[in-house]
Amino acid sequence: MSSPYFFGLDGGGTQSRLAVCDSVGHVVVEVYGGATNLYTGKPEQVAQNLKALFSQVEAYFPFAGGCIGSAGLGREREKALFREMLAVLLPGVPVYLCSDGEILLVGGLAGLEGYALISGTGSLALSRSSDGTLLRAGGFGYLLGDEGSAYWIAHQALIRSLRSLEHRDLNTNMLGSLVEGCSLSKAEDLIAYVHREASKADIAKLAPLVTVFAKEGDPLATDILQCAAKELVALVVSVQNPAITAKELVLAGGVLEKDPLVRPLFMQALREALPQLQIITARGTALAGACLLARTNFSRTSL
Repeated sequence: MSSPYFFGLDGGGTQSRLAVCDSVGHVVVEVYGGATNLYTGKPEQVAQNLKALFSQVEAYFPFAGGCIGSAGLGREREKALFREMLAVLLPGVPVYLCSDGEILLVGGLAGLEGYALISGTGSLALSRSSDGTLLRAGGFGYLLGDEGSAYWIAHQALIRSLRSLEHRDLNTNMLGSLVEGCSLSKAEDLIAYVHREASKADIAKLAPLVTVFAKEGDPLATDILQCAAKELVALVVSVQNPAITAKELVLAGGVLEKDPLVRPLFMQALREALPQLQIITARGTALAGACLLARTNFSRTSL
Protein backbone atom coordinates (compact mmCIF):
# COMPACT_ATOMS: atom_id res chain seq x y z
CA MET A 1 0.00 0.00 0.00
CA SER A 2 1.38 3.36 -1.00
CA SER A 3 -0.26 5.49 1.69
CA PRO A 4 1.32 5.31 5.18
CA TYR A 5 -0.89 3.91 7.90
CA PHE A 6 -0.82 4.46 11.64
CA PHE A 7 -2.44 2.69 14.53
CA GLY A 8 -3.91 3.82 17.82
CA LEU A 9 -4.65 1.42 20.66
CA ASP A 10 -6.83 2.10 23.69
CA GLY A 11 -5.74 -0.59 26.14
CA GLY A 12 -8.36 -1.63 28.66
CA GLY A 13 -8.48 -3.97 31.61
CA THR A 14 -11.11 -6.21 30.04
CA GLN A 15 -11.19 -5.16 26.37
CA SER A 16 -8.88 -3.23 24.06
CA ARG A 17 -9.65 -1.32 20.87
CA LEU A 18 -7.28 -0.80 17.97
CA ALA A 19 -7.87 1.55 15.04
CA VAL A 20 -5.86 1.99 11.86
CA CYS A 21 -5.90 5.43 10.26
CA ASP A 22 -4.32 7.05 7.23
CA SER A 23 -2.03 10.08 7.19
CA VAL A 24 -4.92 12.56 7.54
CA GLY A 25 -6.61 10.70 10.37
CA HIS A 26 -9.33 8.83 8.50
CA VAL A 27 -10.00 5.55 10.30
CA VAL A 28 -10.00 2.65 7.85
CA VAL A 29 -10.58 -0.21 10.29
CA GLU A 30 -11.31 -0.75 13.98
CA VAL A 31 -10.89 -4.06 15.80
CA TYR A 32 -11.36 -5.36 19.32
CA GLY A 33 -9.38 -7.73 21.50
CA GLY A 34 -8.54 -8.78 25.04
CA ALA A 35 -7.02 -6.85 27.92
CA THR A 36 -3.70 -5.08 27.34
CA ASN A 37 -3.49 -3.47 30.77
CA LEU A 38 -0.48 -4.73 32.71
CA TYR A 39 -2.29 -4.12 36.01
CA THR A 40 -5.04 -6.61 35.23
CA GLY A 41 -3.11 -9.30 33.39
CA LYS A 42 0.29 -10.99 33.29
CA PRO A 43 2.79 -9.69 30.70
CA GLU A 44 2.66 -12.94 28.72
CA GLN A 45 -1.14 -12.68 28.43
CA VAL A 46 -0.89 -9.04 27.40
CA ALA A 47 1.64 -10.04 24.74
CA GLN A 48 -0.73 -12.69 23.40
CA ASN A 49 -3.62 -10.23 23.30
CA LEU A 50 -1.48 -7.67 21.47
CA LYS A 51 -0.45 -10.32 18.93
CA ALA A 52 -4.11 -11.24 18.37
CA LEU A 53 -5.05 -7.58 17.88
CA PHE A 54 -2.32 -6.88 15.34
CA SER A 55 -3.03 -10.13 13.48
CA GLN A 56 -6.38 -8.59 12.52
CA VAL A 57 -4.75 -5.63 10.76
CA GLU A 58 -1.76 -7.24 9.04
CA ALA A 59 -3.03 -5.94 5.69
CA TYR A 60 -1.85 -2.46 6.75
CA PHE A 61 1.70 -3.50 7.74
CA PRO A 62 4.23 -2.00 7.96
CA PHE A 63 2.89 0.87 10.03
CA ALA A 64 4.53 4.28 9.81
CA GLY A 65 3.95 4.71 13.53
CA GLY A 66 1.57 4.05 16.37
CA CYS A 67 0.38 4.97 19.84
CA ILE A 68 -0.66 2.74 22.73
CA GLY A 69 -2.43 4.26 25.70
CA SER A 70 -3.11 2.17 28.79
CA ALA A 71 -3.20 2.50 32.57
CA GLY A 72 0.33 2.78 33.94
CA LEU A 73 2.02 3.29 30.58
CA GLY A 74 3.20 6.71 31.65
CA ARG A 75 5.73 4.92 33.87
CA GLU A 76 9.10 3.67 32.67
CA ARG A 77 8.82 0.11 34.03
CA GLU A 78 5.63 -0.58 32.08
CA LYS A 79 7.04 1.12 28.97
CA ALA A 80 10.06 -1.18 29.06
CA LEU A 81 7.83 -4.26 29.11
CA PHE A 82 5.80 -2.99 26.15
CA ARG A 83 8.94 -2.14 24.19
CA GLU A 84 10.07 -5.75 24.52
CA MET A 85 6.74 -7.01 23.19
CA LEU A 86 6.63 -4.51 20.33
CA ALA A 87 10.18 -5.30 19.25
CA VAL A 88 8.87 -8.76 18.34
CA LEU A 89 5.42 -7.81 17.06
CA LEU A 90 6.26 -4.58 15.18
CA PRO A 91 10.03 -4.42 14.65
CA GLY A 92 11.26 -1.00 13.60
CA VAL A 93 7.90 0.75 14.06
CA PRO A 94 8.07 3.91 16.23
CA VAL A 95 5.37 3.64 18.89
CA TYR A 96 4.42 6.35 21.37
CA LEU A 97 3.56 4.81 24.76
CA CYS A 98 1.46 6.80 27.21
CA SER A 99 -1.20 6.58 29.90
CA ASP A 100 -4.88 6.08 29.15
CA GLY A 101 -5.39 9.57 30.58
CA GLU A 102 -3.26 11.17 27.86
CA ILE A 103 -5.16 9.57 24.98
CA LEU A 104 -8.44 10.52 26.67
CA LEU A 105 -7.26 14.13 26.99
CA VAL A 106 -6.12 14.38 23.36
CA GLY A 107 -9.22 12.61 22.05
CA GLY A 108 -11.64 14.59 24.19
CA LEU A 109 -10.07 17.92 23.25
CA ALA A 110 -9.39 16.83 19.65
CA GLY A 111 -6.07 18.56 20.10
CA LEU A 112 -2.66 18.23 21.67
CA GLU A 113 -2.99 20.65 24.56
CA GLY A 114 -5.41 21.36 27.36
CA TYR A 115 -6.70 19.73 30.51
CA ALA A 116 -8.58 16.57 31.50
CA LEU A 117 -10.12 15.37 34.74
CA ILE A 118 -11.24 11.80 35.25
CA SER A 119 -13.37 10.70 38.18
CA GLY A 120 -14.86 7.24 38.02
CA THR A 121 -13.89 4.47 40.39
CA GLY A 122 -10.60 6.37 40.72
CA SER A 123 -9.52 9.94 39.92
CA LEU A 124 -6.79 11.66 37.92
CA ALA A 125 -6.07 15.12 36.46
CA LEU A 126 -3.80 15.78 33.49
CA SER A 127 -2.54 18.73 31.51
CA ARG A 128 -0.68 18.60 28.22
CA SER A 129 1.11 21.40 26.39
CA SER A 130 1.57 21.39 22.61
CA ASP A 131 5.20 20.29 23.00
CA GLY A 132 4.10 17.17 24.86
CA THR A 133 4.87 18.33 28.40
CA LEU A 134 2.59 16.43 30.75
CA LEU A 135 1.59 17.26 34.31
CA ARG A 136 -0.50 14.82 36.30
CA ALA A 137 -2.05 14.72 39.75
CA GLY A 138 -3.73 11.84 41.50
CA GLY A 139 -4.08 8.40 40.03
CA PHE A 140 -2.28 6.77 42.96
CA GLY A 141 -4.97 4.16 43.48
CA TYR A 142 -7.58 3.73 46.18
CA LEU A 143 -5.09 2.95 48.97
CA LEU A 144 -3.10 6.13 48.42
CA GLY A 145 -5.55 8.61 46.94
CA ASP A 146 -8.28 8.67 44.27
CA GLU A 147 -9.82 11.68 46.02
CA GLY A 148 -13.25 12.68 44.74
CA SER A 149 -13.80 9.32 43.04
CA ALA A 150 -16.70 6.92 43.53
CA TYR A 151 -14.55 4.77 45.80
CA TRP A 152 -13.43 7.79 47.84
CA ILE A 153 -17.00 9.07 48.26
CA ALA A 154 -18.28 5.67 49.41
CA HIS A 155 -15.28 5.04 51.66
CA GLN A 156 -15.72 8.42 53.30
CA ALA A 157 -19.38 7.62 53.83
CA LEU A 158 -18.50 4.38 55.63
CA ILE A 159 -15.75 5.96 57.75
CA ARG A 160 -17.67 9.06 58.71
CA SER A 161 -21.00 7.29 59.29
CA LEU A 162 -19.29 5.11 61.90
CA ARG A 163 -17.74 8.22 63.42
CA SER A 164 -21.18 9.84 63.47
CA LEU A 165 -22.56 6.82 65.30
CA GLU A 166 -20.11 7.71 68.08
CA HIS A 167 -21.03 11.41 67.89
CA ARG A 168 -17.66 12.33 66.35
CA ASP A 169 -18.96 13.68 63.04
CA LEU A 170 -21.96 15.30 61.41
CA ASN A 171 -25.38 13.73 61.84
CA THR A 172 -26.47 11.23 59.21
CA ASN A 173 -29.13 8.67 58.39
CA MET A 174 -26.92 6.86 55.87
CA LEU A 175 -25.50 4.08 58.00
CA GLY A 176 -28.43 1.67 57.80
CA SER A 177 -28.57 1.93 54.01
CA LEU A 178 -24.82 1.52 53.70
CA VAL A 179 -24.95 -1.63 55.81
CA GLU A 180 -27.82 -2.95 53.69
CA GLY A 181 -25.92 -2.01 50.51
CA CYS A 182 -23.10 -4.27 51.67
CA SER A 183 -25.61 -7.11 52.25
CA LEU A 184 -24.88 -7.01 55.97
CA SER A 185 -27.23 -7.01 58.95
CA LYS A 186 -25.59 -4.62 61.42
CA ALA A 187 -23.03 -1.83 61.50
CA GLU A 188 -20.36 -3.80 63.36
CA ASP A 189 -20.27 -6.28 60.46
CA LEU A 190 -18.67 -3.54 58.35
CA ILE A 191 -15.35 -4.03 60.13
CA ALA A 192 -14.70 -7.56 58.87
CA TYR A 193 -16.38 -6.87 55.52
CA VAL A 194 -14.28 -3.83 54.60
CA HIS A 195 -10.99 -5.25 55.88
CA ARG A 196 -11.27 -8.81 54.59
CA GLU A 197 -13.97 -9.22 51.95
CA ALA A 198 -14.87 -6.08 50.03
CA SER A 199 -13.16 -5.22 46.75
CA LYS A 200 -12.62 -1.70 45.47
CA ALA A 201 -15.65 -2.12 43.22
CA ASP A 202 -17.79 -3.35 46.13
CA ILE A 203 -17.10 -0.13 48.01
CA ALA A 204 -17.37 2.16 44.98
CA LYS A 205 -20.87 0.90 44.12
CA LEU A 206 -22.14 2.48 47.35
CA ALA A 207 -21.38 6.02 46.12
CA PRO A 208 -24.85 6.65 44.60
CA LEU A 209 -26.36 6.11 48.07
CA VAL A 210 -24.48 9.18 49.28
CA THR A 211 -26.09 11.25 46.54
CA VAL A 212 -29.54 9.91 47.43
CA PHE A 213 -29.13 11.08 51.02
CA ALA A 214 -27.57 14.39 50.03
CA LYS A 215 -30.63 15.11 47.91
CA GLU A 216 -32.69 14.63 51.06
CA GLY A 217 -30.55 17.12 52.96
CA ASP A 218 -28.51 14.66 55.00
CA PRO A 219 -25.76 16.81 56.60
CA LEU A 220 -22.97 14.26 56.37
CA ALA A 221 -23.80 13.11 52.83
CA THR A 222 -23.92 16.74 51.68
CA ASP A 223 -20.56 17.50 53.26
CA ILE A 224 -18.92 14.44 51.67
CA LEU A 225 -20.03 15.48 48.17
CA GLN A 226 -18.90 19.05 48.76
CA CYS A 227 -15.50 17.73 49.89
CA ALA A 228 -15.35 15.48 46.81
CA ALA A 229 -15.92 18.47 44.53
CA LYS A 230 -13.18 20.46 46.30
CA GLU A 231 -10.75 17.54 45.99
CA LEU A 232 -11.42 17.30 42.25
CA VAL A 233 -10.84 21.02 41.82
CA ALA A 234 -7.57 20.68 43.75
CA LEU A 235 -6.44 18.04 41.25
CA VAL A 236 -7.07 20.41 38.34
CA VAL A 237 -5.38 23.32 40.11
CA SER A 238 -2.25 21.25 40.67
CA VAL A 239 -1.72 20.56 36.94
CA GLN A 240 -1.96 24.16 35.75
CA ASN A 241 0.68 25.09 33.19
CA PRO A 242 1.04 28.69 31.96
CA ALA A 243 2.49 27.39 28.68
CA ILE A 244 -0.89 25.93 27.72
CA THR A 245 -2.85 28.41 25.63
CA ALA A 246 -5.96 26.23 25.23
CA LYS A 247 -7.90 26.86 28.43
CA GLU A 248 -10.25 23.93 27.95
CA LEU A 249 -11.05 21.09 30.34
CA VAL A 250 -12.67 17.82 29.35
CA LEU A 251 -14.36 15.72 32.02
CA ALA A 252 -14.69 11.94 32.08
CA GLY A 253 -15.76 9.17 34.43
CA GLY A 254 -19.06 8.20 36.00
CA VAL A 255 -18.91 10.63 38.94
CA LEU A 256 -18.49 13.67 36.71
CA GLU A 257 -20.72 12.42 33.89
CA LYS A 258 -23.62 10.93 35.86
CA ASP A 259 -23.77 12.19 39.44
CA PRO A 260 -26.39 14.98 39.55
CA LEU A 261 -24.82 16.74 42.55
CA VAL A 262 -21.05 16.35 42.31
CA ARG A 263 -20.75 17.85 38.83
CA PRO A 264 -22.54 21.15 39.63
CA LEU A 265 -20.68 21.41 42.95
CA PHE A 266 -17.42 20.86 41.07
CA MET A 267 -18.28 23.41 38.38
CA GLN A 268 -19.11 26.05 40.98
CA ALA A 269 -15.88 25.45 42.88
CA LEU A 270 -13.88 25.43 39.63
CA ARG A 271 -15.30 28.81 38.56
CA GLU A 272 -14.09 30.26 41.83
CA ALA A 273 -10.63 28.71 41.63
CA LEU A 274 -9.92 28.81 37.88
CA PRO A 275 -12.42 31.07 36.12
CA GLN A 276 -10.36 31.01 32.92
CA LEU A 277 -10.97 27.31 32.32
CA GLN A 278 -13.86 26.28 30.08
CA ILE A 279 -15.44 22.87 30.51
CA ILE A 280 -16.20 21.31 27.15
CA THR A 281 -18.10 18.27 25.96
CA ALA A 282 -15.71 15.60 24.70
CA ARG A 283 -15.12 16.04 20.98
CA GLY A 284 -13.77 12.54 20.45
CA THR A 285 -12.84 9.28 22.10
CA ALA A 286 -9.67 8.02 23.73
CA LEU A 287 -9.12 5.84 20.66
CA ALA A 288 -9.26 8.92 18.45
CA GLY A 289 -6.70 10.50 20.76
CA ALA A 290 -4.38 7.53 20.32
CA CYS A 291 -4.63 7.87 16.53
CA LEU A 292 -3.87 11.60 16.67
CA LEU A 293 -0.85 11.01 18.89
CA ALA A 294 0.34 8.25 16.55
CA ARG A 295 0.26 10.61 13.56
CA THR A 296 1.86 13.41 15.57
CA ASN A 297 4.70 11.30 16.93
CA PHE A 298 5.31 8.96 14.00
CA SER A 299 8.74 10.38 13.28
CA ARG A 300 10.04 9.76 16.80
CA THR A 301 12.34 6.81 17.05
CA SER A 302 12.57 6.76 20.83
CA LEU A 303 10.04 6.95 23.61
